[in-house]
Amino acid sequence: MRIVYDGTPLLMRSAGVKNYHYALLTRLLPAIHPHTIELFPFLPGLGRLRNEHSNYSRPATILRLAAVLSDNYLRLPLGSWAARRADLFHLTHHLLHPPERGALRLTSLVHDPTCVLMPEFHTPSNVRYFRRFVQEVMPRLSGIIVPSEAVKRDLIEKLHACRERITVIPHGVEERFFQTPRQPARLPQGVPERYILSLGAMEPRKNLTALLEAYQLLPEDLRQAYPLVIAGASGWKNERLQRNLQDRPSVCAIGYIDADLLPMLYARASVFVFPSLYEGFGMPLLEAMAAGAPVVASNVSAIPEVVGEAGLLVDPRSPSEIARAIERVLDDRDLAENLAARGALRARQFTWQKTAAATRSFFECVAGS
Repeated sequence: MRIVYDGTPLLMRSAGVKNYHYALLTRLLPAIHPHTIELFPFLPGLGRLRNEHSNYSRPATILRLAAVLSDNYLRLPLGSWAARRADLFHLTHHLLHPPERGALRLTSLVHDPTCVLMPEFHTPSNVRYFRRFVQEVMPRLSGIIVPSEAVKRDLIEKLHACRERITVIPHGVEERFFQTPRQPARLPQGVPERYILSLGAMEPRKNLTALLEAYQLLPEDLRQAYPLVIAGASGWKNERLQRNLQDRPSVCAIGYIDADLLPMLYARASVFVFPSLYEGFGMPLLEAMAAGAPVVASNVSAIPEVVGEAGLLVDPRSPSEIARAIERVLDDRDLAENLAARGALRARQFTWQKTAAATRSFFECVAGS
């Protein structure tokens, strides 16, 4: 079987989505024999993972993004040419005009449907791309991978996707998050010795404004002892959040964190708080649990599937409930240690090897059907 895999996310500035594709392909490419995988748009391998930039050189990136844009807007059939001998084309929503050769099977991954369910949380361009994908591409797919039962349910109930075509394949977590020493040579700049941690792009879906409100509800002695550290890229539609961050000496927004420092940041946190309003999966939860951080997280979307019984689940729209859960963890060492131990065991259930094996089986099933 010949597979063409759309690697366009590797050309983008991205965190979660890019990490998924890179981690999956790192395991899938060596294990795909006797099948073959070619990366569209004509990518020379995976490159080195860089979240803030493309994985490739600037000239290589410009050339390949031009190929995607030419296919999308000039209707140059570069995707069709790449798939001329393929049996299966695994798409992302970046490609608006998938090949139409009759024998070619089309598949895709849907991380989450929030561009349709919660368009107010996204940029207009992302909403347009995803809506076009739903309307024009999704009906043509022979199979869809989703990372959770929550996404599967929403695709069926809200977007009327065909149940039989959807396969749930959870994400994994990198082994390095389990192996972090708790006494680092250095912490990221601006991070105190003890802290409450939250990680995610500063955009509305991550619900960081509610987290700030919850933090202000904590007793003053806890706020003095445990500053709130918010890590993640600048995101979008965050003007209110940026205003709320001003003049808060106990809140530290440290921006994007280098991947090499991330395991240590999780491991040293007194509690990891993830109040997102919707997640298709939530890889930071797995990373934090693997690193031994007690977790307080939302009780919505796919988050309960990931956390299981290994964290405290709260209503993300209730700052008071978030604050009570944080306070419980900070005030009860036995509870914190119990959550940390259960979290590490829970995270062990999710591996990229399992994800790659299930993805290979998915491709084989779709191509053979």
